[in-house]
Formats: sequence, C-alpha cells, structure tokens
Amino acid sequence: MEDMLIELEQKIETEGATEANLRQFWKLVNRAKLESQISEDALDRIVRVRDTLFNKLYPPLFSLRQGLALTVIAALVGAALVWYALQFDQLLFFLMGSAFLMVGTHPWGHWVAGKFVRVGYEYFYLNGPAKVEPCLKIHFRPYLKASFDSRVIVHASGAFATVLTALTLLLAAITTESVWIFGTAAAIFIVVIITEIISWIGIAAGDLKRARKEKRLKRIHTKRAKR
Repeated sequence: MEDMLIELEQKIETEGATEANLRQFWKLVNRAKLESQISEDALDRIVRVRDTLFNKLYPPLFSLRQGLALTVIAALVGAALVWYALQFDQLLFFLMGSAFLMVGTHPWGHWVAGKFVRVGYEYFYLNGPAKVEPCLKIHFRPYLKASFDSRVIVHASGAFATVLTALTLLLAAITTESVWIFGTAAAIFIVVIITEIISWIGIAAGDLKRARKEKRLKRIHTKRAKR
C-alpha cells in the first residue's frame, strides 16, 4: 500500500486532482478500511494525500467555529421566517425560511454525530448539488480509525437531520389554513425523501450512499475475518 501511496503522491504533484487520481485514492482508502491493521506511516500518507486533494477541490470557507455559528444563525432566521409565514400566510417567506433551516440544520446533524462517535471536523467549505451548501471537512485520521458503524452514523446523520427538518416543516404547516403553504411543505418533504432514497440506492451521490458503502465494506471485512 505504501508504494501505491508514494506513486499517487507523485502523480498528484505532477497532474493535480484528476478524476483518475481521485478514483485511485478512494480505492486506497477502501483498502485501508478493510485492513485489520494499518501502519501509522500509511495513515499519515493517506491523510496527507487526502488533504492535498481536498484543499485543491474544496478550499476552506469558514473555520469550524465560524461555520457552526453561521449555521445556527441561518437556522434561527429560518425558524423566524417560517413562523412569520405561518402567522400571515406568506408562501415566499415560508420558502425562504425552509431553505435557511435546511442549510442550517444539516451540518449540525454531522457535528453532533461526530461528537457521539469521536470523529471531529476541521472547517466549512462549499459543496452540495448546487455547490453552495456549507459542508464540514472531516478529520480524516480519526475517521479512518473509527469502526464501520461509527462511519455509518457520521454519514447518515446529515440525511437524518434533513429529513427531520422537512418533517418538522410539514407538521408546522398543518397549523396553517393556507393550502399553498401546506402543499409546499408536503412537496419539500416528498422531494427530500425521494432524494435520500436515490442516494441510498446509489443512483446519486449523498450521505446515505456513503453510509451504504460503509455497510458493504463492513460485510466484506466480516467475511474476510471469518476465513
């Protein structure tokens, strides 16, 4: 593995973050996850390669503390807008508030789960389907050393937070007499559920696709251990 890492480091230095180099890196990461024991030197090399690739593709936007503070503000603003929309039947404010809440709560799902399984984060960067969603860069060393189940929790937590937020919006919309607001909340919930299902079955990238991959790797690891 270490020879392969050295070769990949040289390729990245000369070629940059190409699709081929990214595919090779993630193959090495999967191999490292399946190994019962991996040397500290190999871990160091994997983390360095990952940081090099990641920083080229997703440069830091906010520090962890700044990002968490801003997402709290976004969630509070979103909650206020939704409350106003429900009180005065304002569909536009409901849409704006829903967007703020989705953006604000998703990273906190990952952060809370990370605290639970002792996997931390480094900073915020922009990604997501529209490349404007604030996301958390994970500390890769504790992530690699974590159990398969812990990594499943880390990945699935973002999807759980998004679904919970969408469900909360739908339940809140029941209190309004506005058919448009309730219909919009129902549409948001349905879209979120469909999106997560698509991610789980592997058609599109997403938190649940990553969680499912960890479960698959766990099955492979368990079969190898029984041999």
